[in-house]
Amino acid sequence: MPRSSSRTPPPAFETIEPAALDQVSGGRITPRTTLDPVLLQGIQQLSQAIVAVGQNLASAKQGGMQMMMQVMQQMMGRK
Repeated sequence: MPRSSSRTPPPAFETIEPAALDQVSGGRITPRTTLDPVLLQGIQQLSQAIVAVGQNLASAKQGGMQMMMQVMQQMMGRK
């Protein structure tokens, strides 16, 4: 049986009056020119944590060096 191709054409586009679009927002993406405030806050917290870790590491190294110097002085004093 042959197929009949009786398709209906798509409906024509209707014009939307500009007044109907006055309350419509969105639809376009505008690029950000500044950082997202939440992202900026996260970066600041991360940098503070890195500074704190660096200070703790430097403090621990300093304490270790002082203890090593004391041990060396004690060893030298015993001879």
